[in-house]
Amino acid sequence: MPQVQGEDSQELKREVGIFGSFSMGYADVGADIYVVLGVIALFAGVVSPLAFAIAATTYVCTGLCYAELATAYPVAGGGQYYSLKAFGRIHGFVAGWGLMLDYTIDIALFALATVGYLGTLTFFLFRSGLLLTSPFYGLTAIVLILLLLALNVVGIKYSSRFNEAVIAVDLVTVGLFLVFGLPSIISSGAILRWVANVVSSFQTGNFGQPGFYSFVYAVSLATASYIGIESISQAAEETKRTAEVIPRATKAAISSVVVVAIALSLLSVTISPWQVVANNSQAPAVSLASNLPIIGGVFAVWVALMGTLVCYVSTNTGVIGVSRVMYSMGRLGLMPRGFSKVSSRYRTPYVTITIFTVIASLLLAVYIALPGADLLDLITSIYNFGALVAYMYVNAAAIVLRVKEPGRTGWKMPLNLTVRIGDKPYQVSVIPVVGLVSSFVVWVLIVGLHPTGRVIGTVWFAIGIAAYLIYQRYRGGSKDG
Repeated sequence: MPQVQGEDSQELKREVGIFGSFSMGYADVGADIYVVLGVIALFAGVVSPLAFAIAATTYVCTGLCYAELATAYPVAGGGQYYSLKAFGRIHGFVAGWGLMLDYTIDIALFALATVGYLGTLTFFLFRSGLLLTSPFYGLTAIVLILLLLALNVVGIKYSSRFNEAVIAVDLVTVGLFLVFGLPSIISSGAILRWVANVVSSFQTGNFGQPGFYSFVYAVSLATASYIGIESISQAAEETKRTAEVIPRATKAAISSVVVVAIALSLLSVTISPWQVVANNSQAPAVSLASNLPIIGGVFAVWVALMGTLVCYVSTNTGVIGVSRVMYSMGRLGLMPRGFSKVSSRYRTPYVTITIFTVIASLLLAVYIALPGADLLDLITSIYNFGALVAYMYVNAAAIVLRVKEPGRTGWKMPLNLTVRIGDKPYQVSVIPVVGLVSSFVVWVLIVGLHPTGRVIGTVWFAIGIAAYLIYQRYRGGSKDG
């Protein structure tokens, strides 16, 4: 790749290897379980693991679509680039604008989650709960975001290494959950009692909260635990040996996250009553760790530390993701070209990194007076609205681009069927079809069941589309497509 000479150069530096790529995908999604574990237990009760399992369908299918498309089109930006190629410019903008909402909320949400676990850790060590109270909860989150701004401007190599180190230790931590938790619930018969309770819950319609509605609501929330697999493709232009690394990293991240989410959810409703985890929304994994046999008390302190680090890594992944989406949109002419500027010294998109870390900080500053739990609930309610719009586009693009560009190279998804269009046969996978339908169903649930997300998401897209149309008119116009 040619060397970058100036600030306006359009290329990024390839610094990310296979574990760095895996860490981006796992960090953003794996950290979600540290946040939503308690919320899902609150609404789904004893059947929480089933809510996670159902929500995983969208995640697995969409992740495989990203893996195929990222190897075929290894450029920064991901979803909006694929949508642009498949459907035209305005569709590319809408997909990218949805991801920008998701990533901006991701930065704010996981900065708060970081403070939640950090506050729990300081309570363990110093018996001080100051960080969990207003306004210190939000102020600390803002400081953590601004530190990541500096780290990411310096370069993705350092940002990626930070991710890799934390995720390596977190995988060991998750292993301890499983090693000490699963044998315990098997030997004690808790797993058999859980199966009996699940059967009874579906027979009676009582999951620990009123009715089947709560379970459906929990499924829509559980999708938030799988948002973020697109992080791998966002850094495709900075990934070494793209065709080899991205499919391997994506499949490893998908497998790891699904196993971890369902297993930890199962432990949360069998090791102790589900209410224990449900009542600690700011640090649910700590409540789960404290009830593990043998290592419980000491391990809870360790999980508070790991929750702090993993959620901070996910905050960092949000910074990486939103800056690369906006960088790509500027380069493609979907937004002003100034957004695609790259630092001549560090070869990072410093303009977009700065803008969106500041926006996330301002979002928290506006609601700084809210109590900690209320602030976390507010940010969570709008988390996955935009991402699911982008996911629908990515699944649809994976179908359409197989037909529009059948001769392209790169890794391809399995489960292919031959479809004839006219006289020509095309290989189309069933995976993006399932992903498109499941993404749409969950998005409808979110629109119907989450009023805050519905309002803010709609306003976000209305503002974005208006800005896009005004900008395209200003720059001379460009026909869609």
